[in-house]
Amino acid sequence: MLRHIKPAEVTLGMFVHGFVGSWFDHPFWRKKFLLTEEADALKIRESRVSAVIVDTARGAAPVERPAAMPIAAPANMLPPRYAPAAGRYRPPPAVQPKTSFRQESRRAARIIDKSKKKVAAMFEAARLGHALKLPDVLPLIDEIRDSVARNNRALVSLVQLKNKDEYTYMHSVAVCTLMINFARMLDLDENTIRSMGVAGLLHDLGKMAVPQMILDKAERLTDDEMTMIRSHPERGHALIGDNPDIPDIARDVCLHHHEKIDGTGYPFGLKGNEISLAARMGAICDVYDAVTSNRPYKDPWTPCVALGRMLTWEGHFDERLMRVFINSLGFYPAGGLVRLNDHRLALVVDNCPEDPSGVRVLPFYCTSRLQELEPQEITVTPDRGVQILGIERPEFWHFEDWPTKRNAILAQAIPLSTAA
Repeated sequence: MLRHIKPAEVTLGMFVHGFVGSWFDHPFWRKKFLLTEEADALKIRESRVSAVIVDTARGAAPVERPAAMPIAAPANMLPPRYAPAAGRYRPPPAVQPKTSFRQESRRAARIIDKSKKKVAAMFEAARLGHALKLPDVLPLIDEIRDSVARNNRALVSLVQLKNKDEYTYMHSVAVCTLMINFARMLDLDENTIRSMGVAGLLHDLGKMAVPQMILDKAERLTDDEMTMIRSHPERGHALIGDNPDIPDIARDVCLHHHEKIDGTGYPFGLKGNEISLAARMGAICDVYDAVTSNRPYKDPWTPCVALGRMLTWEGHFDERLMRVFINSLGFYPAGGLVRLNDHRLALVVDNCPEDPSGVRVLPFYCTSRLQELEPQEITVTPDRGVQILGIERPEFWHFEDWPTKRNAILAQAIPLSTAA
């Protein structure tokens, strides 16, 4: 049974089902967890959430009070200025039926084929100075939303498989998909999820005002060419203008998706809380798709390698959002420590070349017996067998010198081809 209580009333042993209030008002990236640490309970009591939702069937029940106190209505996840996208809205079914990766991949392939034509036409119209007709692509955004709800790995994996010639258009489709997936992980409402999709689709619109020869250039850009590239956020914002069909959240992401947490981004050098939640999300999605794509001047990184490297870019991204993004993908950073559903800890190696949904890992420690194992590489896929439950902290398991431990595991590892 779900109960709403005040933050001050949480006690150890309660199962936290959720929070009432803004995602940034509480300090946890997890949605649901058993409260076992007094430090975590203290963080909740000191947070700014209106209420805590606890599941009494999975944890301790709150102490009954003589009279029930009214609980404030849930606060919006985003400021009121973010209006939903205009146009006919098709709400999703109450519960989207889940599908396998293989099943959803067939649907996702059709969505991608359709999106190439629609997005290319919209961007070309913008290049020629015509007004954006967002209602023409809103049904496409709704299809992407529904596909992500059925199986988030399928479309997210397939949009990475773009060639150099279609990068400009398909990058926008990919970021749209990633933003929708990210927003779902944050439990944002359906109108906001849709607006996040619009923001992802239009975030690079300003590149339509940049000469194609600069966008496609394989050699190092000159200073003037770099200045032209770095002008695309403001150019995109100008192209959107006061179009009533486009939500303000899309203007925000278009203008600010190259800002960095430490203030070294552009065009305004915003930092920290000066950057909106949506723009922080857009920055992560934009860079992730860029570095995992085949571009004229760079070979792609695998998702695992990309996430591992992005985590090391101190001051670039919001660290809490970055970890939520990782969990939203189901891919894990290369070199990271993860827990499997069979009581083993494993080191993430990389993605599987034969299967874009697979992750290669090295199980090396049994958590039930507290015993080290001979590292043997296996491939984890989303639809069968062993699964990754989540990221673990090396220090929790007393792996104090994790880099040295990680190198030792790799040195002892039995390759996938010979592992039992």
